[in-house]
Amino acid sequence: MGTMPLTNEIDLVDPTLSQRRQWLCRQLAILLPNNVITLASNDPKTSAFFKDWTGQTQKNLEERWKAEGFTKSANPANGVWTRTGTGGVTTSCEGLIGQALIKLQAAGFGKPIRGKMTSFNLPGCAAPSGQEPAQTTVGWHWWRDRTEALHPQPGDFFQIGTPAGPARWTTAHVGIITGWADELNPVWTTVEAGQAGPTAGYDFMKRKGPRQMNPVDPRHPKKQLMGWLNLDEFFGDKS
Repeated sequence: MGTMPLTNEIDLVDPTLSQRRQWLCRQLAILLPNNVITLASNDPKTSAFFKDWTGQTQKNLEERWKAEGFTKSANPANGVWTRTGTGGVTTSCEGLIGQALIKLQAAGFGKPIRGKMTSFNLPGCAAPSGQEPAQTTVGWHWWRDRTEALHPQPGDFFQIGTPAGPARWTTAHVGIITGWADELNPVWTTVEAGQAGPTAGYDFMKRKGPRQMNPVDPRHPKKQLMGWLNLDEFFGDKS
C-alpha cells in the first residue's frame, strides 16, 4: 500500500477513544495535519516545534554526535557526519515519547506507571542484555500476542527492535500510532521523530502512512515490531 497525503488528519481523530488518546492525537494532528509537512531540527521555521516535541535541538544533536565519535565529513556525499567506529547514536525518536508523556501529565491526564520502562525501551527489557523481562511495563503487549480483540489503538506507543537471541532484543526505534485498521496485514498511521540522523546531518519529525506494517520496513528486514504500549493502561486505567 502506498502512502497517500492526509490533508485533514484532525478530522480523523476517533471520538470513541478515551479523552487521553483523543487529546494526544489532536495535538499531533494540529502539529502535523498531513504526511507532507516535516519538522526539521535544522530548519529555522520548524526547529522550535521540533524542540517542543522532542526536547532536542540541532546544536545538542551535533554535540552528541561528536561525543559518539562522528566528525563533519569533507565529502557530504558519504554522509554529513561520519565515523569509523560503532556504538550508540543519539536520535530524537525517544524524545518524542518522553515529551508526549510530559505533555499528557501537564494537561491533567494523570501520571504513568513507568516500572523499568524508558523512552527507548518501552517493555523494560534488561540492560544491557536486552532480555525480555519476566514482568513487563504496565500496558506493554508483545506483537506476537496480538488478537482480533487485542491490538494497538491510536495514541499507543510502538517499539521496533532486532532479535538478538532467544527472548532478547536490540531496541531500534519508537513512535506514536495515530491511526489503525485491524486487517490481516495491519495498516496504520504514525507520528515519528529521529527520521534522519548523522548521515543526513539533522533529525526531523513527520507523520507516516497510512501504510502496512508487515513487514515493518523492507529496507531493514532484520528489524521487527516488538509490540506496543497501551497508553491508557500505562496511565493506570483498568478498563
